[in-house]
Amino acid sequence: MKIVFKSDDFAELNFVREYAEGFNVGGNSQIRESVSEMDYRGMHMRTHRIFCPGMIISMMKGSLEKDLVHILESDFPYLQMHFELNTTGCLYYPNAKFEVPAEIYGGSHALLFYPALNGRLNYLKKPDSYSVEIELSLDFLRKIFNNDLEVLRGFGNNIEKNHPAIMGNRSFPITLAMKHILVQIRDCKFAGTLKKLFIEAKVIELLTLQIEQIHALEANIKNLKRIDIDKLHEVRALLLANVHSLHSIEELSKTAGINRTKLQEGFKQLFGTTIFAFIAGIRLEEARQQILDSGGQASIAEIAAQSGYKNPQHFTVAFKRKFGSLPKDLKNN
Repeated sequence: MKIVFKSDDFAELNFVREYAEGFNVGGNSQIRESVSEMDYRGMHMRTHRIFCPGMIISMMKGSLEKDLVHILESDFPYLQMHFELNTTGCLYYPNAKFEVPAEIYGGSHALLFYPALNGRLNYLKKPDSYSVEIELSLDFLRKIFNNDLEVLRGFGNNIEKNHPAIMGNRSFPITLAMKHILVQIRDCKFAGTLKKLFIEAKVIELLTLQIEQIHALEANIKNLKRIDIDKLHEVRALLLANVHSLHSIEELSKTAGINRTKLQEGFKQLFGTTIFAFIAGIRLEEARQQILDSGGQASIAEIAAQSGYKNPQHFTVAFKRKFGSLPKDLKNN
């Protein structure tokens, strides 16, 4: 079992991460820890990993003067609890168009599953960042739910069918209770078997809080019928495939076969954003990547126009609101 990390920019950032079957850990205490550091061209990251049977916790603290981008490929199903605590954000875009992207910005968390990783991972630049990723084996998940993933509803069904999924279809705000548990995991003073028991209990508690929060918010969309939810997903896929096309609510309503009110209200309930905010967000992300890919040579005014902004100043304001930095800051790196 392995994940291959490739960098288009720096050969020094190419590596392979090996995983034991089922995330097994040797030794009597069945817990292992490691600390690694990366310091390369304005990117510094210290990663503290805790290995317990069925789980790997990675606590990453550092600074990124530029985006850290990797192309990922894995040869095993991937399940992760992800927490962006003090960061600009982490974005994962699968190569397969039918797979849902994971967009987790600062202050948010997500529970995600992919049959295999095959796509682009982008940690957005941030002077002082801290995030936590908890990788779970499917065996561990099934064990704590007694082989019944029905409690996870649609997310559990997707796992059983080996379909990619993000629980709740998006990221959610990290609560104070979640932050408290993450601090307890980081600052745990136990050792050996006691630490293993403590860490496992805290991860299960954290997973419970994630599920509870997402299910509570999902209750708001119970008035949506399954057929309407499917149609809303079709609208989202259409927008992703034609993000630079002009879309009217009337056109989308007719295409999806859903009335205007249900389209607008249902889209926001299901995906946590309005249709036009969703389009604007995707366009801004593409604009950000275009600035980076051009090495700062692209004109901000031209990119603003391509993103649908007639006024470059309005583009700059929207860009700063979404990413916490100005477009010119990327051009200067």
